[in-house]
Amino acid sequence: MAGKSRTKNDQQIRDRVAELAAARDRLDVEEAERRRREDEAFERYARADADAVQIVAERDKTLADLEAQARRVSDDADTRLGEIEQRQREILAELHHAGRKVDDLATMFGLAVKRVRTLLRQARPAAGPAAPAATPQAAAGNDPAAPAAEADTEAALPPSAADPAAQAST
Repeated sequence: MAGKSRTKNDQQIRDRVAELAAARDRLDVEEAERRRREDEAFERYARADADAVQIVAERDKTLADLEAQARRVSDDADTRLGEIEQRQREILAELHHAGRKVDDLATMFGLAVKRVRTLLRQARPAAGPAAPAATPQAAAGNDPAAPAAEADTEAALPPSAADPAAQAST
């Protein structure tokens, strides 16, 4: 009987080993499935990471383009505003040469007297032989018919407008 019990015991051991191996195999299948799901998650994460890198690159390029455009627009506006200010200076100078006082010009245009003086100073031509003619009277000096008209204009102007030394004091 000892032999039968041993055979029965061996069979029980083999059955138990088979149960344990089956449990291990189930765990291995579950582990393999878990790893497959993890690998899929890793791939989705890597794709999201690549998308984020692309979006950051597109954002940076677009912002750089917008900054360059903003600089161009600002430079263009500054140039155009400078041209307008030059025209305004010339108009103020023309009115001043026609006899309007600095205080009157400041009141008419809603500017500070100091600003009008600055604009008038900026409107003056540079001193020297290469200075271009900035006033209509100076341009008329080249016209042979202009000397008589120029003399009439100077006679009609108040002494401060006809005298460059008086203008320098304003």
